[in-house]
Amino acid sequence: MNFTINKIVLWLKNGKIREVDFEPNKVNIITGGSHTGKSAILEIVDYCFFSSKSRISESMINENVLWYGINISVNDKKYTIAREALIEGKVSDKYYFSSLGEIPLVVESNNSETAIKAILETEFKIDRDAKFPTTYGSNYIKSGTKISLRYFLMFNTISGNIIENDEGVFFDKQNEIRYKEALPRIFDLALGIETVENILKSEKKADLEKQLAKLIRKNKALASKTTDFNNERVEILRKAKEYNVVSDETKTEEVTFELDKAIQGFETEPTTNSEREKLESSFYSLQRKIRNLKRFSSEYNKYKNSVKNLNDSLKPIEFLREKDSEIIKTSIFEELVTSYTKDLKTIRQIYQTNTPIDRQVKDNVKDLEAELEIIKSKLDLFPKDNKSFENEKEKYFFLGQMKSKLEIFSTNPVSVITSYDEEIAGLKEEIEQLIITNTEEKRELTIKLVEEIISDYIAESDKALANYSTYQPVFDYKNKALLLRKPKTSYIENVGSSSNHMFLHLFFSLAMHEVIFQNRSPFVAPFLIIDQPSRPYYGTNGKRKTDAPESDDYKIRKAFELLNNFITTRVENEGSFQMIVLEHVPVETVSGLKNINIVEEFRDGNALIPASFLE
Repeated sequence: MNFTINKIVLWLKNGKIREVDFEPNKVNIITGGSHTGKSAILEIVDYCFFSSKSRISESMINENVLWYGINISVNDKKYTIAREALIEGKVSDKYYFSSLGEIPLVVESNNSETAIKAILETEFKIDRDAKFPTTYGSNYIKSGTKISLRYFLMFNTISGNIIENDEGVFFDKQNEIRYKEALPRIFDLALGIETVENILKSEKKADLEKQLAKLIRKNKALASKTTDFNNERVEILRKAKEYNVVSDETKTEEVTFELDKAIQGFETEPTTNSEREKLESSFYSLQRKIRNLKRFSSEYNKYKNSVKNLNDSLKPIEFLREKDSEIIKTSIFEELVTSYTKDLKTIRQIYQTNTPIDRQVKDNVKDLEAELEIIKSKLDLFPKDNKSFENEKEKYFFLGQMKSKLEIFSTNPVSVITSYDEEIAGLKEEIEQLIITNTEEKRELTIKLVEEIISDYIAESDKALANYSTYQPVFDYKNKALLLRKPKTSYIENVGSSSNHMFLHLFFSLAMHEVIFQNRSPFVAPFLIIDQPSRPYYGTNGKRKTDAPESDDYKIRKAFELLNNFITTRVENEGSFQMIVLEHVPVETVSGLKNINIVEEFRDGNALIPASFLE
């Protein structure tokens, strides 16, 4: 893709507009003293690209600015994005956007962050399919959510916090958890090792394999149940024969049909044919009658007990009769008391006597029990080869079990398995048709490519790395870091000196962008903002930190030659790239390098917001 930051625009509170212009395919250098706003340029670009917090200085900068803006070219389109200045250190949600790259004299909010971000993400090929893989979720990043453009911007900056970092951190924002967790999840996409299409295919394959495994488990479960039933029906047939549910001639393979027929027969009150069956039917019938009569007698006794309890509630009537002479009576008193007394006598008579019902029930139970014993003695005369049910409850419980098993197991259980076999075959065929790139192999090749590119950078830097100039680069893919290995050993050197760390960070970032270019990854824009690579020699105040100016100048020059040559190579390969370098070094340090563009020198009153703009 093509991408250029054309200019940074500041709309000041006094009505003036400050613009800082940059050129494409150049190392754009802004050099000057400290406290002139150079580093704020990186923060402004980040702020206009939707950052949720900002470190833009309030003093001298934010206190004088109404709106921050950037004018960019993306794939031959020109856009202007502006964002209202921070208010008491808090970011604003007000944006201005021009799809024609217009820079208005007065800025008014006309768009939303969501809408502007959607336009840019389209240019960067970040569509709705560019999501975090389902296997890559975390506490701060939900799997399946869309990848933000901002995560890829980690490849576009080397801030002052990173340039001298000696703890193996090669990307900005790694102190923020969501960026730290996002980096390993978007790294392969950014470098072109992985593609969105390949991720979608991988996720589809994983989903299909999950479905396949589920069907296979179901198949095994059904096969197991069918086998169990085939083994169990032999035992079922044996019990059915013992209880005369089926005939003795019934075969194992016929047990399902015969049991079903037998159950249907019992459900429709079958006719009894044999003498034994008639006796058993009478036996069960007598058992039911005896059980019902005893239940009736028990309920009747409960009723009588409840009537007896009513006697206690009538005792006040007796008390009133005893105190009759002492009571002042109304006109209806005598009528009420007489009525209650009559009821009391009736109740007492009921519970004190055995009614004909009591005697009749007891007699009936005795008669039925005697008849039951006669039938039982007749049943005992039959041969003991076959078992009989103790009662109807046992018989119907047995038949209910058989019916349940008939409902669970179809007459042809294999047909169920066959249908799953067809689905399994279909899923396997669909999985085989998914052609997925082996990213593991491409990842290994990319690691070697990165190391090969950095080897050339080390050779190009000559003696700038001093005693490390002959060391071999090692790309630590897991930690996304660059290490140095001592020649002809497996020993990883613990690199010292902030100068060496600065070079390692330059090597690493340039190698990342070279791989991105070769793999034609659309997600990372071809630009890099570097905040003071000369920091190991000049510090943050622009003054030299060492007493070896000639040695320092050599190393600084080598660093800028590296950047200059990177641009040359990129243009020769028909690509584009832009660098913005914020520096302290004198202009003479980079003289003679064809791809260097001195944007401005922030000295003698000139700054991001010049003194003349505030007069």
